[in-house]
Amino acid sequence: MKELSMKPRDYQSSIFETCVEKDCLVVLPTGTGKTLIALMVAIDRFKKFPLEKVLILAPTRPLIEQHFESFKKLLPEGWADMQLFTGKTPATKRKEVWQTAEFIFSTPQCIANDVNKMLYRLEDVSLLIVDECHRCMKNYAYNTVAQKYKDHAENGRVVGLTASP
Repeated sequence: MKELSMKPRDYQSSIFETCVEKDCLVVLPTGTGKTLIALMVAIDRFKKFPLEKVLILAPTRPLIEQHFESFKKLLPEGWADMQLFTGKTPATKRKEVWQTAEFIFSTPQCIANDVNKMLYRLEDVSLLIVDECHRCMKNYAYNTVAQKYKDHAENGRVVGLTASP
């Protein structure tokens, strides 16, 4: 099976190796390949835990759509069932799609609302990727999702991404 359509730079490979071993905060300037690192970690976790999900969060719909498109572009077609959750997707549909999706792209508010309504749980998520993680402050939805994830995930790993810590 064809792997990534893009070769990582040495620093990206080095950061990836660290993220494979433990939770990480990846701080790199815009345009230096944080998404590629996140994708490599997602592939690794998905191979290790093929029955579990990868959850990718970004604070705005345009940004999460950008991640969704990047993953689709860099991975071979059909490599994983990738789904985009937004507030435009009805909650009942998200609950249904959650059951079979393998990579889920969403805003934190959408996931926080669904988890608080107990539409699904985060126990079967092997990787939580948090883009723009510097926004994890006070009552922001990222905190709700991260806390529930830490409380429930059986094989949990967190990778935070930011250009401005």
